[in-house]
Amino acid sequence: MGNRGCLYGTGTLLSGIVVICMLAGCGGIPASSSATGSENGVRIGMTAAPRTLDPRLSTDVSSARIQQLIYNSLVKKNRASEIVPDLAESWEMTDDRTYRFVLRANVRFHDGSILTTRDVKATFDAVMSESLASPRKAAYQKLETITIIDDRTIEFRTSEPFAPFLINMVLGILPESQAAVMDPSTPIEPVGTGPFRLKERTGGERVLLEVFPEYFGERAALDWLEFRVIPDDAIRVMELEKGSIDFIQNDIPPDSVARLRNNPGLKVMTAPGTSYYYVGFNFRLKDHPTADPAVRKALALALNRDEIIRYVLGGLADNAVSVLSEGHWAFNPAIPQVPFDRDEAMRLMDLAGFPEKNGQRFNLEFKVSQNKHSILLAEIVQAQWGAVGVHVTLRSLEWGTFYDDIIKGNFTAYIMSWVGVTDPDIYHSIFHSRSIPPNGRNRGYYSSPDLDILLDLARIEMDEGRRAEIYRSVQDILARDLPYVSLWHAHNVAVMKTGLNNFRFYPAGDLDSFSEVAWTDAK
Repeated sequence: MGNRGCLYGTGTLLSGIVVICMLAGCGGIPASSSATGSENGVRIGMTAAPRTLDPRLSTDVSSARIQQLIYNSLVKKNRASEIVPDLAESWEMTDDRTYRFVLRANVRFHDGSILTTRDVKATFDAVMSESLASPRKAAYQKLETITIIDDRTIEFRTSEPFAPFLINMVLGILPESQAAVMDPSTPIEPVGTGPFRLKERTGGERVLLEVFPEYFGERAALDWLEFRVIPDDAIRVMELEKGSIDFIQNDIPPDSVARLRNNPGLKVMTAPGTSYYYVGFNFRLKDHPTADPAVRKALALALNRDEIIRYVLGGLADNAVSVLSEGHWAFNPAIPQVPFDRDEAMRLMDLAGFPEKNGQRFNLEFKVSQNKHSILLAEIVQAQWGAVGVHVTLRSLEWGTFYDDIIKGNFTAYIMSWVGVTDPDIYHSIFHSRSIPPNGRNRGYYSSPDLDILLDLARIEMDEGRRAEIYRSVQDILARDLPYVSLWHAHNVAVMKTGLNNFRFYPAGDLDSFSEVAWTDAK
């Protein structure tokens, strides 16, 4: 399943596979990494390789998870999704357009250099430059000036009041020398200030991080983290069960969770999450039936989400009506759930001018990655849409090809997910007409003048209550136009060896708590 602005997969049925896992194998400290000589590390299974370790360029979840451990930002999100200090020890608003940050003293990069405001300015200048073509550039359109006051004090000034300013300061800071590299085709050597630094990267199969002993915060309890890319769901779970990897988060087949709970060498943790799954459409295809909002509404009505959540996802998800989850401060509770109503779906398609002829109304190409669970979900969608006369042709593509097609707008419809939804300004990034690639992530080329006005207003409204009212109107428009058909918000699920302790969930699935994770003797 898709990554998440990110997309990521879960898994498929593992019937017939029986793996015997000895308690000592699954509960104890892993064998030493040949590259570190230390046994004190964790091997993490993941479904896809990071596309880049450059925080200026990444949009995929695999890259984000690893970058969060290598880099620090001026500010960060805590477990309650609140903005708290990171590289900045403090900040203040000197007026409604000006933010002044004071950096922590004596913070070192992994190359030994000391962090200064020159590094901060160079990183943001690079993201905003035309040369780099950063997918994050649109987030800084309102940033007017960056002024260095001294080595530890820097001032950001926006062209007008800008409510999501602080959330956009969550950007990994690079040394000035690396930030100056403006060729996106030339990978930089990842150098950050985080608790771990890059030790080794082997193609698309393995990323090894080692502890950074001069980290400005508390030293991580682990000596190393090894990310192993195992695209096949069955193999990834089997490697966990036999003890070859120690930890998986979210890249877990839902139908495997019950079995994993019964394994005495493993422990399973779950918690509500903010990952949002949806079906997206291409609004450039003006002559396709999906250009009609009535048809998109019919396709939404034809999906039995409750059945999928109960029987395919094992109940590890909540029905979604919006990108924002129900507990979010800007969520619109007036948006009704879309019921499963096959008869109404067929009636709407009849009225839209697509009557059923010989059991078929029209053809629809549906793209999905080669992740087996994604294919399973796509096949269910195919069957449910087929039941109302829509002939769905599935196109299953290798992950990199699939992702490239989505970000380039080469699709009719697809399944995808956004991970880490916290600030409602995500609506600007994925639905504003100015956010069409390469300026943002509006990959469906959706455009609504009314929505654009509201999204621009929401950015300059500094009162959270009034801002929430604007976003409720935004959600009303999207519920009417349906550029996305909402599916569900997935729960976070982590499975790890019993000897692994201190892991804590972040709502967006971040791995920040690995700076605290430690082993105990499970014997």
